[in-house]
Amino acid sequence: MARVTTEDCTTSIPNRFQLVIYACNRARDLTSGSQAGVSIDNDKNTVIALREIAEKKIDLIKTWESIVNAAQKYQPVEETDIDEDETVPMNENASQVSFDNFEKENASEKKRKKIYMTQNEIQKLISQKKSNNTKEEDAIDGEESSEAEAVEK
Repeated sequence: MARVTTEDCTTSIPNRFQLVIYACNRARDLTSGSQAGVSIDNDKNTVIALREIAEKKIDLIKTWESIVNAAQKYQPVEETDIDEDETVPMNENASQVSFDNFEKENASEKKRKKIYMTQNEIQKLISQKKSNNTKEEDAIDGEESSEAEAVEK
């Protein structure tokens, strides 16, 4: 085959978009060191990949599975590295636990992550600071008014 075209490959893969995906994946495999199923003839990896697809030298099902596995963000876990005795049972009412209760139950987790205060605690401190400031202002205003009364007398 002197020249390979997409028409040569559409007998194996009728969808041109999928053909691009297959050819790119196979070209990457060839670049990483896979053996070519056709003669190389000083061609680039993309041309070799298209020639392999046209001559039906690659297994399209295995190639598609490798494409899907590579595109998956999270790979399926086959075995867990946690022993049965190390597992923690879920609460029976886990769906009914509110966020505040969850934070209280996981207080030690927060300390380990160096989070010492919840947002509610911060809001309480802010409101206490505001109330203390208003009390101090009221006390100062009271002292000033008593001084003014003393001056008037």
